[in-house]
Amino acid sequence: MFKAVRENRVQQSSDSLAMPASESASIDVPPTQTWVADYLPKLAEAWNIPPARLQVFYEELQANHLFLADLNRAIQNVPEFSGAQFRHVSELRLYRCLLYLFTRAFHPEIFVETGVLNGFSSAFILLGMEHNRTGTLYSVDLPPVDERIRAQGTGPLPPGKTPGWAIPDRLRIRHKLSLGDARILLPQILQVHAPVDVFLHDSDHSYEHMMFEMALAWHYLRPGAWMLCDNVEQNEAFFDFVRGTGGSSFVAASFDSPERTWKHGMARKQDFQRKS
Repeated sequence: MFKAVRENRVQQSSDSLAMPASESASIDVPPTQTWVADYLPKLAEAWNIPPARLQVFYEELQANHLFLADLNRAIQNVPEFSGAQFRHVSELRLYRCLLYLFTRAFHPEIFVETGVLNGFSSAFILLGMEHNRTGTLYSVDLPPVDERIRAQGTGPLPPGKTPGWAIPDRLRIRHKLSLGDARILLPQILQVHAPVDVFLHDSDHSYEHMMFEMALAWHYLRPGAWMLCDNVEQNEAFFDFVRGTGGSSFVAASFDSPERTWKHGMARKQDFQRKS
């Protein structure tokens, strides 16, 4: 499950997830609930928290039948989902479960993300905040009408739906959604709410835009904070950026095969106070 790979120009190692910025670890996990046994210990090592603690968080996520029912209720009459119903949280993929575990583990007060679309990932973050009883998620989204964005693998919103439509109503109290161009809105939000505990990029995955968002957000992250980046397989932006940050980074893979690749990067800003 946990293996060494070469990510184009970036040398990766399986020794540890907590590595210099010039290196990344890779986790190859099947999209079913069987990934937990192999994945959680390595993730706990990277985050420097007890594996048993992550196991508790995952078990509480699995046991939250109300959350799953809320999501199923949201999609049940949406033709794009063809009558599908989620039977287990793992069916919503490793990436979203990872966001829940991350939120529970680090208790972020200020979490900023770009890219919302249907809102499934946002819902997992907000559920973690509800269980933490603290935190606010500030989201920026521009619905994907540009064919260039859709070519990156981002489908359109279902007709008549607005960004974040799948987020359960009871979780929206901690959600602040701004609609518009991240190049305009993101600098404003980061400046107002700095220092930021977590920044998540999941919008335009072009090299130029990823570098813009990461460089901007990094400036507003507090020492020891995290930058998360979805779809790092699209180009070298994440790897080029973290190489010069001085922090640690790793990559988790929901899918890593010739048929489908979906990878998620995490980089932690160096905590200078801790090193002094």
